[in-house]
Amino acid sequence: MKAIIAREKSESADALQVGTEEVAQPEPGAGECVIEVRASGVNPSDAKALLGRMPNLVWPRTPGRDYAGIVVEGPGGLVGKEVWGTGGDLGMRRNGNHAEYAIVDTAGIAEKPANLSMHEAGSLGVSWTCAYMGMVDGARVAAGQTVAVLGANGAVGQASVQLAGAAGARVIAVERSRDDYAGHAAGDVEVINLSKEPDLREAIMARTDGKGAEIIMNSVGSPYFETAQTCLARFGCQIIISTFIEEVPINLRVFYRANLRMVGVSNLDYDNIRSAEIMRAIRAGFEDGTYKPYAILDDCVFGLDRAADGYKIVLEDVRRDRIVIDPKA
Repeated sequence: MKAIIAREKSESADALQVGTEEVAQPEPGAGECVIEVRASGVNPSDAKALLGRMPNLVWPRTPGRDYAGIVVEGPGGLVGKEVWGTGGDLGMRRNGNHAEYAIVDTAGIAEKPANLSMHEAGSLGVSWTCAYMGMVDGARVAAGQTVAVLGANGAVGQASVQLAGAAGARVIAVERSRDDYAGHAAGDVEVINLSKEPDLREAIMARTDGKGAEIIMNSVGSPYFETAQTCLARFGCQIIISTFIEEVPINLRVFYRANLRMVGVSNLDYDNIRSAEIMRAIRAGFEDGTYKPYAILDDCVFGLDRAADGYKIVLEDVRRDRIVIDPKA
């Protein structure tokens, strides 16, 4: 079979040490399945791992955390099923899914929503599990709350908007330079365009009658951390999924006197088995139309022979569209 192999750390996006190789098709061990991969998204963590910037990496390995495909080997009841999944282990400390076939744990198998294409389903895992861990498991988003999503048009941001809206929360989308929210939403989404309203705290407090937001999904971390803390309502929660600077100041007196919470999210600790629990939990929402997948553009789908072009796009952050590897393209 064909697979992308990264044999050593790359120094830059312009000098990626990856290539398509002919390797033996994987054989399942006890408690494993073989997936014929039909689509696998390229996430920032997949691309950064090629530069050695993620923990617990092994070399050589096949990248790719997300997947959608068909079970071709495994327990009889699973063979032939269309499945989707992701995992912090896949493509990091074991081979991933940028290949024609891949191995996953049988306990990590989750059936794909029937109404999603393979390209759509294969692009959702990392971003949706991250958003779910923060919004649902961490902050416990609920009806009647106000949720501000920083970076709302990003992959995790769009998932967070959908989860919050579906829960009945009021959603405020914060964008650096846009007047609109580009993704699907269950209900209206108010937009703060920071190029027109540069004072984030003033903008949020004005929209909440000075009370602040119960939940702030901070998808960028340090640039907005301190300000976001001051925009929280009492008993509010800030979710952190990424950062540029590791150490930032925090006023502990304000923190404890307002009964605030902070939730850190890294789905690298969620292997493909644990991630499957979330994929099963969100499946019905996609099938009944509550949730919508990202739009996958034709020029964002790359075959294995052009995978390096897809990695470079993600590393250089030149477009927000989801990049997908299709082994048959």
